[in-house]
Amino acid sequence: MVTLRVGIETKGPLFTGQPGEVIERHLANAVRQLVELGEQRLDLMLRPRPAGVYLSVSEAGKNQASTGNYRRNVHGVASHLHGRITDGGVIYGPWLEGVSSRNVTTRFRGYSSFRRVGQSLQEDAHDVAERHIERAVKELNG
Repeated sequence: MVTLRVGIETKGPLFTGQPGEVIERHLANAVRQLVELGEQRLDLMLRPRPAGVYLSVSEAGKNQASTGNYRRNVHGVASHLHGRITDGGVIYGPWLEGVSSRNVTTRFRGYSSFRRVGQSLQEDAHDVAERHIERAVKELNG
């Protein structure tokens, strides 16, 4: 199973009491936003083309195009300060990602969708968190 995880750990005197609750709420919103952004990006990457995403144009005949089953199984969960995007354990998920032992024995190297989305989320995480922290600071300052 291919999984992308996002987590934030908060501790210290600032995070006890009301200020901590405000900050944690805004950080949880940042995690939720990152998970939703990751889901959207994966949805775009895995969207079937007219001929089918997993079949070449020459191979895709009538009723052979991709049904979008893999894309429909990709979902994210944000719980407090932890986020996770998974393919739901689809059996061929590791092969499509390119991390299966079958990828070594075939020419297909995988799409690396989760890896690429994970890298893009890593680049965006600072900006997303910063926006939510600014909102928390505004709320705490009244």
